[in-house]
Amino acid sequence: MTLRAQTYFRTSLILLLATAVRLPILARQNIAFDEGFSLAVSTKPLPFLLKAILSDGVHPPMFYVLFKGALALFGTTEFGARFITAVLSILGVAAIFLLGKTLFGRRVGLAAALFLAVNPIHIWLAQEARMYSLFSLLATLNFWFFWQILHRPRRKYWLGLWLTATLLITTHYFGLLIPAVQFFYLALRLKKHPRALIPWTLTQFAAGLVLLPWLIATALRPVKSFGIAFLVRPTPADMLFSVWNMVTGFEPSLWWAALPALALAAIGLGLAWKRPSPAVMLLSLWGFAPVVLVWAVSQQRSFYADRYLSFTIPALMLLVAAGLARLPRRAGMVIIFMGMVTLANHVLLLNAPTFWKDNWRGAAKYIAAREQPGDVIVLRSPHIELPFDYYYRGQAERRLATFNLDIHPVAETVGDARQVWVVIPYTRRPTHYPYQPLTDAGVWTLDPDIPEWQHFVEAHPTLDHRRFLGVEVWLVKNNGH
Repeated sequence: MTLRAQTYFRTSLILLLATAVRLPILARQNIAFDEGFSLAVSTKPLPFLLKAILSDGVHPPMFYVLFKGALALFGTTEFGARFITAVLSILGVAAIFLLGKTLFGRRVGLAAALFLAVNPIHIWLAQEARMYSLFSLLATLNFWFFWQILHRPRRKYWLGLWLTATLLITTHYFGLLIPAVQFFYLALRLKKHPRALIPWTLTQFAAGLVLLPWLIATALRPVKSFGIAFLVRPTPADMLFSVWNMVTGFEPSLWWAALPALALAAIGLGLAWKRPSPAVMLLSLWGFAPVVLVWAVSQQRSFYADRYLSFTIPALMLLVAAGLARLPRRAGMVIIFMGMVTLANHVLLLNAPTFWKDNWRGAAKYIAAREQPGDVIVLRSPHIELPFDYYYRGQAERRLATFNLDIHPVAETVGDARQVWVVIPYTRRPTHYPYQPLTDAGVWTLDPDIPEWQHFVEAHPTLDHRRFLGVEVWLVKNNGH
């Protein structure tokens, strides 16, 4: 078998592995709020979709437009909604092979593809009907084009750089961090690439012009909101935990399972930095600079969440692969072992409670099976209305306890209903998502501004009560009826 045939065969096996660990579990997890939002807006006409995203103020529209087309093809089931993100995740494995082969050679490309194929966070985000798989794929392709224009500045590579940069920043605002990384690299290597800076700057400017109308529309919104106020200010340790999460999946109670992969990753990073090349410099900036920059900004206003930074995972996998490939003996066996222990850790994380999404499926089905005519369901906010309504098939009227900044009085919300189902989510910490531990304080900590709802539940006869993962449900008799 020729070397080319061997490469094709091994790459195909890795892509089959990536497919095998992604597609069968697409419907395993509940639809969460963010996914519910994706589904809610992307099933509407395009003008409504754009207006809803603009009002939300969190993301540019590219993913939602793509997702709308995917839903038309694959449907709105859990599997259908997540199928496109799984496909994009698998394409990301192919893209990292291409980049690794270009930077370091075939061996490192295969190793990095293996590591990304079994990376727990990359697999998890393939199960999210969100933009993260697309974002990571585009980042990898953008860096490939960036490397090409530095070493083979042809028109097609400049066009590819502009196109991927445009798609990146219209998919997620953190896409703006990638030009920052590339600028730092060009500044450090200006003597080597003196002619690249000006055309690169013009390319980024041209990409930014595409986003400019959206930014203007966002700035002119009547209500200035940005829907990530729940993110907490990160500590210095959070940067280390983020790297842990990107490499093996962060779950402190399973540290012993992550330890072998973390140790090998540390060895790989050390060997990569022992003889730093331009490629290692670029990957180090890509893998770590965004984490440090976002951490620093988040000391004033937190934007720090690992899922927003997940586009750095390919860089880390490439650095580890490049380092381990430098081992003087049995590098291939060590790389395969790294893949095996990472995959084993992924299997353990599949059953970790902190890696499970809130059980809206169970809560909605429970209420639908037990509700009576005339019952009212009170949901804390639109934040939970979207995933609840995705699963709910009953007939009871749903009402909101809060809407935006408005807090509805209990009597007004309950009305003349004889029985009231009160549905409240638990507080969860999403900094190192998908690791989401519940807070110790319990369910009511979400509602410090509406204590009368807690008083209502505690002061009225409880006819039924059930706890689900991330959700608590009460059926209360309305004495005021």
